[in-house]
Amino acid sequence: MQCCELKYSEIRRKDVVDSNGEKVGEVMDWIFNCADNKLDLKCIVLGGGRVEELLESIGARPDIDPVIKLEDVDFISDKVYLKVDGESLKKTIDPGVLAETDITFSKLSDIKVIDSDDFKVGFVIDIWFDLDNVMWLLLGGGFLEELLERLKVQPDIDLLVPPHFIEILNSNEIKLSITKFQLKSTCEDEYKKLKKQLLADDPHDDAHGARLRLGTMRTRT
Repeated sequence: MQCCELKYSEIRRKDVVDSNGEKVGEVMDWIFNCADNKLDLKCIVLGGGRVEELLESIGARPDIDPVIKLEDVDFISDKVYLKVDGESLKKTIDPGVLAETDITFSKLSDIKVIDSDDFKVGFVIDIWFDLDNVMWLLLGGGFLEELLERLKVQPDIDLLVPPHFIEILNSNEIKLSITKFQLKSTCEDEYKKLKKQLLADDPHDDAHGARLRLGTMRTRT
């Protein structure tokens, strides 16, 4: 499944349509595996639509959420289109779907992000997929909001952290491999580059939808 140039917030609440063209629900949450201190998208959690009917038809408890495995997703555009029909989703409902190293985005967004010296820097407020389908964390809150305000960064510019800036990522902790001071310095440098780029593209355009990337992806070997 490719989510290139999309954010989690842009996919959440999208309608989910089965192979027969019928709406079976909408995206309510994501499940990631966070083994090896990195995120790996595992499943999409469904809600609404025909979900309650599916649960009732198999006698499942109301607190069990149906999930869609990534291999059953055909593509994502205006909606999430599946390769399978709605009936097959009954097989994916499993109360033990969350492994020890799994985490939902809802839970992820509640974990404070700390720097390499254990100082709080903010929270994960979104996830962005780059052109290689690699996930970057979109951070906000606390120290980061103050920093962006001092730099006079426009509020609709996303602050993105690449995977190699993350030292620890699990269901209890998200720790960066750099200090708050390094983060501040990197943010200042990257924002200067971004402003030059925006002016070079078109000095009359605003920065709506621009992305402030703290670092670039490492070259693959």
